[in-house]
Amino acid sequence: MNNKILLGAAISLASLQVTAQPFAPTDARGMAMGGTGVAAAKTVHSVQYNPSLLSGGDESDDFGLLLPQLGGYVADEDEFIDSADEFSEADYVTPFDDSLTEIENALTSINNDITAINNATDFATANAATQSLASSVGSLDTGTGNLDNARINLDAGLRSISGKALRGGIGGGAAIAIPSKKFSVAISANNSTSFSGQLNVSENDLNTLAAYTQATTAYTDVLEAYSIEAANVTAIYDNIDNGDNSRAGELAGALQDLSDAEDDVDGFQYGTTGGTAGNDIFVGGALATGADNLTLDSTVEIAAVAISEVGLSISREFTIMERQVAIGVTPKLQRIDAYNYIVSVEDETETDDVDELGVEETGFNLDIGASTKFGAEQQGTIGVVIKNILSKDIETTDGNAATTDDLVISIAPQVRVGVAYEALGWVHLAADLDLTENEPVAFENPTQFASLGAEADVFGFLQVRAGYRTNLAASGQNVVSGGIGLSPFGLVHID
Repeated sequence: MNNKILLGAAISLASLQVTAQPFAPTDARGMAMGGTGVAAAKTVHSVQYNPSLLSGGDESDDFGLLLPQLGGYVADEDEFIDSADEFSEADYVTPFDDSLTEIENALTSINNDITAINNATDFATANAATQSLASSVGSLDTGTGNLDNARINLDAGLRSISGKALRGGIGGGAAIAIPSKKFSVAISANNSTSFSGQLNVSENDLNTLAAYTQATTAYTDVLEAYSIEAANVTAIYDNIDNGDNSRAGELAGALQDLSDAEDDVDGFQYGTTGGTAGNDIFVGGALATGADNLTLDSTVEIAAVAISEVGLSISREFTIMERQVAIGVTPKLQRIDAYNYIVSVEDETETDDVDELGVEETGFNLDIGASTKFGAEQQGTIGVVIKNILSKDIETTDGNAATTDDLVISIAPQVRVGVAYEALGWVHLAADLDLTENEPVAFENPTQFASLGAEADVFGFLQVRAGYRTNLAASGQNVVSGGIGLSPFGLVHID
C-alpha cells in the first residue's frame, strides 16, 4: 500500500491546446548567446533561425557543413527536484509503515484475545484474556495516534511535490549550405523532442489515507467498550466465585451488555457505506478484503512532442527601395510524433504499450525570413522570420479509457525579430524578440523570449560567448548562458 501511495501522483487536466515547442533551437553558439540567431546566425546555422541569412555570409564562404549538432536541456523552474530530494530525505514513509505494522500486530492480538474470552471455561483464563485485551486495545490506540501523525507528515510531503512541472528536450541535426549573394541553397535535417511532466497528488487518495486513521479510531472506541464490558463480567464472576452473591443480580444484565458490545465489534463497518473515500476498510468487524491494497485514483501523465524535418532552404538578395534585402524560404517535410501518456498507478504498462499511444502525422510546412544590412560599413543586420506558416492541430489519445481529456498539439506560426551588430571587427552583439507567445507543451508556462547575446572573436581562433534570456510570458524565468568556440584556421568550428 505504501509503495502505491508514493507512486500516487496524478495529473488531472482538461483538454489542452499547445504549441509543439518553444522557439529554441539547440545549436551551441545560439544557446551560449542567449538563444539569439534571427539576425546573428552563421551560414550553416541560419536554416534553424532565418533562411535569408544564407545570403548574408562573407564572399569567401564556399560552403558550410554541420555534422553533427546535438543539444538538450532540462528546466525545473518550480524546483521539483529540490522538493523531491527533501521529500526523500525526510523519509515520511518509514514512520507510516511502522505505524501500520503496529496496528496490524495490535489487531491480531485483539482477535486472539476475543477468541480466548469467548472460549474461557474458568475465571483465571477469562481474567487473563480480558487484561490482555485491554492492553491490546491500548496498543491499537497508540498505533492509531502514531499513524495519524505519520499520515499528516506524509500528506504534507506529498503536497510539497504536487503541481510542480518538469520539462526538457533534446535536439539533433545536420546541414550542408552553399551561400551566395545571388542564390544560396542549403539542405538540412533536424529533430527536436520536447517533453513535459507534472505530479499532482490525488486529493481522493489523501482522503483515503485519512479515512484509515478515522476507521481505526472508531474501531478502537468499539473495542474499548467491549473490553470494559468483558472486564465487568469477569469481575462479577470473580465476586460470585469468592462467595459474594451481592452482585449475582447484575450478571444477566452484564452478560447482555457484553453480548451487545460483541455484536458491535462483529458488525463494525467503515468505508463506502460510511461515506468515506470510497474504500471498504472494516466489514463485519475485520479488515475488509483488499483493505491493505488500496484502489487509488492517482495517475501519471507525460506529454511529449517530437518534430522531425527535412528542409530545402533557398535564399537570395533583392533590391527593394534601393536597399539590399535578402529573402529566404524553407519548404520542409515535417513529421510530428505526439504522445500523451496517462497511466493509473494501479496499472502495469509495458514499453510496447507506450509506443502504441503515439500519434504520428506527416505533412508539408514552410518557414520564411528576411534580413537586411545597415550601417556605414554594413556592420549591422536586422532580421525577421516566420516559422511553421501552415497551422495544424493533432489530437492525441491518452490511452486511458477512464478519461476523455485528450491532448491537442497545435503547430502554429512563430514570429521572431532580431538585430545583430559587429563592432571593432571582432565583437558581435545580438538581440532577439518573440512577437508571438508560444503555448507550452503541456504543464509548464508559455514562452515569449527576449534574448541578448555577445561574442568576442579572439584572433579568429577562439570565440568567447555570453547571453541572457528572459521569458516575457512568465515571471522569474531568466537564464544566463555562456560558451566558447574553437575555429582553427577558420576551417573547423567546434562550439
